[in-house]
Amino acid sequence: MRKRNRPMSTHCAIGIEMEDGSITGCYVHYDGFEEHMVPAIESYIEKNTTTSLYILIARAQSKGGFRSFGEDNDLLDDCEPYVITSDNWSDDHMGTYAWYLINYNTGLIDTTRRSYG
Repeated sequence: MRKRNRPMSTHCAIGIEMEDGSITGCYVHYDGFEEHMVPAIESYIEKNTTTSLYILIARAQSKGGFRSFGEDNDLLDDCEPYVITSDNWSDDHMGTYAWYLINYNTGLIDTTRRSYG
């Protein structure tokens, strides 16, 4: 897939929604646009599981989130954790472009983009 010219710092949030409605999520700094994130999430779940993704997100929370999500799943190295839950899921997390919420049971991805104006 050819990458389009887009701002490199396209911030997003990625999270897993559990059966009880609780969300475990984190911040992603780069490449948060749909053309990258949706295939990256689908590929990760196909190769692993939603449980593995849940664990990876929890690990990323402790480092402030992901620098990028995809082949490398590069974590940030912040001094403080950055935790996204159901209480703050819809908040603006440092200029969030989109929110990617994965259903733990089905692996389906619900994408919400920021509306401007």
